[in-house]
Amino acid sequence: MDAFVLERLFFYFGIGLGLSGSAWGLAVSFSASMGAGKQRFYGVMPLAIAPSTQGIYTLVAAMLKRPLLGVEPGVGYMLLMVGTACFLSAIWQGRVCAAGIRAIAEDRNTLANGIVAAAMPETYAVLSLVGVFLF
Repeated sequence: MDAFVLERLFFYFGIGLGLSGSAWGLAVSFSASMGAGKQRFYGVMPLAIAPSTQGIYTLVAAMLKRPLLGVEPGVGYMLLMVGTACFLSAIWQGRVCAAGIRAIAEDRNTLANGIVAAAMPETYAVLSLVGVFLF
């Protein structure tokens, strides 16, 4: 397979990974928010939507580096790494958010504690986006 085709394949596969990771994480966190009850549904929304940012980071990386695709070698591989990091961090962030939502629903925790816990997996997605600027 031609290196140009392979690089494009990795580029777009990386976008798909980042977006699908966000969808997976959102499904997990919104499932928990549905179980929190009608009164708390909107109160836990910051935790429920947190995994969506990984898809945004992947798209930002793709928009920044798309003009270099085919010109600069390694752009596709770089976006594959960003997409993989965002895929995994979104899934795990969705699980952390679901746990925070459940704790809030059971009156065992606060939204602030849940947001702090959700920020930890987010950090690695942000670091993958920072890596785009190093390339």
